[in-house]
Amino acid sequence: MKKAIRVVIIVIVVLAVLAGLGWVVNKRFKDKFAAMGRFGKKAAVPGEITIPVVVTRAKSGNIVDALFLNGGVESKSEVGIFSNVPGKVKEVLFDEGDSVKKEAVLAYIDRSVAGLTYALAPVESTIDGVVNKVFVKIGDTVNPAMPLFQVIDINDVVVKTRIPERYVSRVQVGMGAEVSLIAYPGKIFRSAVSELAPVVDPLTRTREARIRMKNQDHLLKPGMFGEIKIVMNERKSAVIIPAAAVVDRDGKNLVFLVDGEGKARETEVSIGIVEGENLSVNTGIKPGDQVVVLGQQNLNGGDKVTVTEETE
Repeated sequence: MKKAIRVVIIVIVVLAVLAGLGWVVNKRFKDKFAAMGRFGKKAAVPGEITIPVVVTRAKSGNIVDALFLNGGVESKSEVGIFSNVPGKVKEVLFDEGDSVKKEAVLAYIDRSVAGLTYALAPVESTIDGVVNKVFVKIGDTVNPAMPLFQVIDINDVVVKTRIPERYVSRVQVGMGAEVSLIAYPGKIFRSAVSELAPVVDPLTRTREARIRMKNQDHLLKPGMFGEIKIVMNERKSAVIIPAAAVVDRDGKNLVFLVDGEGKARETEVSIGIVEGENLSVNTGIKPGDQVVVLGQQNLNGGDKVTVTEETE
């Protein structure tokens, strides 16, 4: 009987000890247990974890879709000047680089022969322009088949370039063009595409484009080389963001914004014009919105974020 009583007492003591241990464990780890899911993983607690991101502000401005090519300056027209009569060159009145007017006398030809003396025959320019080449000197014998001078018109010049085949359908006559020449660093000459060749060259797979430019100051010299910018599309007052902000998910172009509560807001955008590292968006964003440009690859809509930096 005494033995049975001792067993009961021992059982009661053990149960009491276990109960006490349970109370201590529950007290100490209560908060951790509350955050554990049914499978032993830590459940997401709103506001507990935030994702660091870098943002910038969407801007309003002008953006262009442009094609950059190389090309050179050529004279609008150039003509050879010939004598109408055979004879010897008696006088040369103009040098290379001199400006001349149409019908100006460039030289005189003496067509006299033994026993016969003729009046000097004038050689006249057929256009306004600049003497580019002088092919004769005093005393030379010439005939009507020989060019004596080359005169070029540089009051108007043509900048020629070649359009790669993949852009042929996009470049049209009348599109704005900007010419930057090596000879004039930082200076831009503006005009428009004036002519397009009717065919694509089968060897180079390119189409020639011509840009006519006024040149009253004669700054543009035939033979100069530079870069041509053809504006294929332009949008003013567009909403502009960095191209790096766009995330492609399941074929959708997504951008993440930071709302007033410090949370990521996912928005699908329609992309307009791409210019360098920036692009315009047609929907989903307005100027001044905070756009995530770094850290967005791991974001989902509703995630809590911490803005670590705002770039320009």
